Amino acid sequence: MANKEWSPAELKFKAEAYCAAAERCEADVRTKLKQWNCTAATADEIVDFLYSANFLSDERYCAAFVHDKLIFQGWGRVKMEYMLRAKHLPAAAIRVAIDSIDEIEYFRVLSHLLETKRKTLIGNPVDYTDSIFRFLLQRGFTSNEIARVLNKN
Repeated sequence: MANKEWSPAELKFKAEAYCAAAERCEADVRTKLKQWNCTAATADEIVDFLYSANFLSDERYCAAFVHDKLIFQGWGRVKMEYMLRAKHLPAAAIRVAIDSIDEIEYFRVLSHLLETKRKTLIGNPVDYTDSIFRFLLQRGFTSNEIARVLNKN
């Protein structure tokens, strides 16, 4: 089955609906437009319109991304920043979002991850430290943050 050819007006409407359903970034929208066989010139026009009509906002996207990844995936600042940079978002918007993370909530999530991981390990508790440390580093927490939580527990 051949892909349907969409008119620029239809593509614009589909892009609006796509952005209205959830926070999106420009990279996500461009990927979707490409899937819909949109030309580069039309994609540029649609993206410009989406920004001007406030369907797209780098700051809003970064804030939502940081909140959701902390609460729902248990990611640390390092991983969040890396993933946002991979989407080519402005460094200033990323920095504002990362800096807005509530410290109490951040360390609550980190402590919860530590306890959850600890429960999955069998054997001598002294041997857990390396495994837990690696696990939390992979989640995007810094070694200083991990050490702070490990020393409390």
